[in-house]
Amino acid sequence: MSRLRDSRLGTVLVLAVTTVAILVGVWLVQGGWKDADGATSAVDLTGDVAAAAPAVGAVAPDFAATATDGAAIRLSALQGKPVWLVFGATWCSNCRAEAADIEAVHQAFGDQVTVVTVYVGETAATVTDYAARLGLTSAQIADESTALGSLYRVLGIPTHYFIAADGTVAAIRVGGLSQQAATDELNDLVAG
Repeated sequence: MSRLRDSRLGTVLVLAVTTVAILVGVWLVQGGWKDADGATSAVDLTGDVAAAAPAVGAVAPDFAATATDGAAIRLSALQGKPVWLVFGATWCSNCRAEAADIEAVHQAFGDQVTVVTVYVGETAATVTDYAARLGLTSAQIADESTALGSLYRVLGIPTHYFIAADGTVAAIRVGGLSQQAATDELNDLVAG
């Protein structure tokens, strides 16, 4: 055994095993266990799914909900400025990965855009704790019954709805979204 360890073959074997271990680790960190597209996590909707799914150009489905800070939110009352409606969950790795970017974009746009994150299938206590740990300051809604996720037909998270100031859906993006991609979408809405 000592001769193998000290031989050239032994060194090559150690390097090969180490390389494989590193590659497997990178694959896992990059989300190798996710859905085939690598961008979303599936969610089960238990709410009413009878109405048609929202579409670009159509009026966004109205809803009323209470944010985890107690604020009442009605989508139709937010008309007059763009809304970025994000569907996610605290357990979703892509949602966690983009949380800091969402917060940065929220801070950059300030009062020009309303950012609302809906946590599908999550309790208010879970969302409140999560938002506090990450320092999230935009509106956070716990959608424990999946009513909002069902209304918007969210089958994979994260899902992003960019809603124009007039209340129409301007864009729908499914999967993780970079800070630059979100900024580009919102710049178009703010300028429009």
